[in-house]
Amino acid sequence: MTLELVGAFTAVCLGLYGVILYLNYLYVRWSASDGVHRAGGGAAGVPARKRAAAGGLDRAALAAIPVFRFEAAADGGGGEAPVECAVCLSAMQDGDAVRALPGCSHAFHAGCVDAWLCAHATCPVCRARPAVPPPPLPPQAKPGQKAADPAGRQPDLESQV
Repeated sequence: MTLELVGAFTAVCLGLYGVILYLNYLYVRWSASDGVHRAGGGAAGVPARKRAAAGGLDRAALAAIPVFRFEAAADGGGGEAPVECAVCLSAMQDGDAVRALPGCSHAFHAGCVDAWLCAHATCPVCRARPAVPPPPLPPQAKPGQKAADPAGRQPDLESQV
């Protein structure tokens, strides 16, 4: 009889474990289907960020990375291999719009790396985070003027008393 109880107890435990695993699977599948990234320390009442934006850079950060025109070496180079974009794997041609990431200096077609950086916040080659320059500071108020708050609103009259 003891052996029968151990067998029944084991079967019940394994069944419960299977149900818990299945519920966990459903929860993970459900939470990923709406595209909301819930990991991270978001405050209550603050909407979570979408996954597409969570990993990549925003448009303002992309605009801060300069674009230049690609030019092949003027000396003719001889047997040098052509420079390739690591995102699309095609050779860079003279006049192509190219972005060199600040920090690691890896260069890519601007359109290719923009699409990459919208989804990922790292260099496609070395996985380093680009050292994006900070956004420009707002103009300073002159000594006789009252400064507007960061949201662009004028200061409250009662707070000036």
